[in-house]
Amino acid sequence: MGARLERLLRRADDLLLVAEVPPRGIVGWLHAAEQELLEAGRRCEILGLVVDAEYRGQGLGRLLVDAAEGWAKARGLGLMAVRSNVARSESHPFYERLGYARVKTQHAYRKHLPGSAA
Repeated sequence: MGARLERLLRRADDLLLVAEVPPRGIVGWLHAAEQELLEAGRRCEILGLVVDAEYRGQGLGRLLVDAAEGWAKARGLGLMAVRSNVARSESHPFYERLGYARVKTQHAYRKHLPGSAA
């Protein structure tokens, strides 16, 4: 995790935000990145959003998303995207309340490459 974090923090096109509640410490985080897709152009995608179960429903997720949207606007990006696992049904109404609309359902595939680092 430390090596991943170190790499992400060096990238200008990635954003990492944390929500901290003293004295508890970090209770949430958001990772977003500017992406350019050949078929869709530039956008900001929320790649990860986690809020500790004890702190959900208190507006921390909304604050993190708002900050990411502000970062995207400052970079001249006019589109936000986020993917939410169908099994995470509690997150779907959250994104819809923030104005995100479901645009498709898809299958996700992965393949580990032999000899590559994780």
